[in-house]
Amino acid sequence: MEDPNASISRYLRERRESSGLTRAALGEAAGISPALIQKIEQGTRTPTLEALTALFDALDVPEVFRDHLVSLSVAHRYDSPPSLVRPADQVLIDGIAHPASLQLHPVFEVLATNAAWRLAFPGLETGASMLEWMLLDPRAKTAMVDWEQQVHMCVYAFRVMGPGLASRATIAEIVETCARAPEWERFWTTEPQATHGPDGPVVRLRDPHTGAATAMAVHSLGASLVPRRDWSLVVYSPIAD
Repeated sequence: MEDPNASISRYLRERRESSGLTRAALGEAAGISPALIQKIEQGTRTPTLEALTALFDALDVPEVFRDHLVSLSVAHRYDSPPSLVRPADQVLIDGIAHPASLQLHPVFEVLATNAAWRLAFPGLETGASMLEWMLLDPRAKTAMVDWEQQVHMCVYAFRVMGPGLASRATIAEIVETCARAPEWERFWTTEPQATHGPDGPVVRLRDPHTGAATAMAVHSLGASLVPRRDWSLVVYSPIAD
């Protein structure tokens, strides 16, 4: 695994540079000295939670990345839980009417799915990477109405969150596979425009029966209580009119 501090440092530096800010300008906005920002970006100083929060605010960091980077900053204090799917976990998602799966983030590995998920995402089988499916399976462009926007967001999330959580070998394997897609280089090297509704991320999926575009809210829920798991419950639910 990559040093979590290196992931935090790299993200903050890239976010500042993409925002067109100098360290002095960021320091003024965040109330932090440019010298300290330089040390944080170089990985020679571990930022406090207060410093991270100030930098997040000044750089307008999306909530999902804030949570991830804060988790990375304390990850060394906890043992990693096993990525097990119990029969009761499968019963849980089978009881959900909307598309649901258990996934390992940030590699988007699908560990379990329900019937609605298999209809919504044809060909995305248990054990596969949703990221690879979106980029390489032609059915993905039909199933996902705003395919380019959604894939760009997932590639960016993988690039930001992967180091520190996934092994270098796993990241390299996924990159090598996904690089076969002609859009990969552009997605990998640019930052997407985030599109969130009032309740979080929103995507449009093609109804497998009617073909109509349906706006869906994306819920990604972690298993933080006993028994802890490193997978998330991912559910796509229709947005009420």
